[in-house]
Amino acid sequence: MDNDLPQFRKVKRSYAASFIHRALSGPRGAALLQLVEFDDHHFRAIFDLKHFQLAEGESLPSKSQWNTLKKRLKRRDRSIFIFREYGRIDCGAQGKHLAANACLYIDFGFLLD
Repeated sequence: MDNDLPQFRKVKRSYAASFIHRALSGPRGAALLQLVEFDDHHFRAIFDLKHFQLAEGESLPSKSQWNTLKKRLKRRDRSIFIFREYGRIDCGAQGKHLAANACLYIDFGFLLD
């Protein structure tokens, strides 16, 4: 992680989990698989590819789909900070039902006021 990151507000894990769960739920169901909390109070949401409707022949969401997710998160809480890095991650045992155990991740935190 970068040293130029802002400081994050400590929020209850239950708030962060509820926030990201709602954002990653849609017509294809809930996609959140795991929420990881870091010492600096930011979180990593690990979620199922099913959150995105992929174009035929695609194995990852488009940049536009990621940007739409980021905008949706910002609309839910304007104090959210979304990390630049996001993408595919090996989800190991929790991804047994997923193709090649591939999941997606996005890191976020809530900025100090």
